[in-house]
Amino acid sequence: MEATATAALPRWYWIVSILGLLWMLLGVLSVVTDLMMDEAALARMSEAEQQVYGNRPGWLFIVHGIAVFAGLGGVVGLLMRRSWAVALLALSLIAAVAQFGYVIFGLDAIRHLGAAATLSFPIVILAIGAGLLWLARHAKRLGWIG
Repeated sequence: MEATATAALPRWYWIVSILGLLWMLLGVLSVVTDLMMDEAALARMSEAEQQVYGNRPGWLFIVHGIAVFAGLGGVVGLLMRRSWAVALLALSLIAAVAQFGYVIFGLDAIRHLGAAATLSFPIVILAIGAGLLWLARHAKRLGWIG
């Protein structure tokens, strides 16, 4: 698309996209850490944390991976100025909502861990995911990506 090739991008677009990439790389680290959790690490958790962690179904690990790796692909798409970033960031946000929704409601994490411990980080993650999706949609609408 000609408009995409010539559209001047504001500096903040690149800054936010790079910060998004760094954020998603932290997400990759969280997936790897989650998959490598051993008995010793589990034993260092509180009893309530062990209960929530131990009751998670296997499919939740897959949803976590989808959220993180779709998000990573989405921010790479932003940096490459590709419109498919919108779809990947939307998938990432949907997967994150499903993941946290199940942890909060399906595993009753608020009752076990308390509202502050359960909700604070998911709210931040979902807000960043929504912000990155907004950026991708905004960039597509303005012809910055295509």
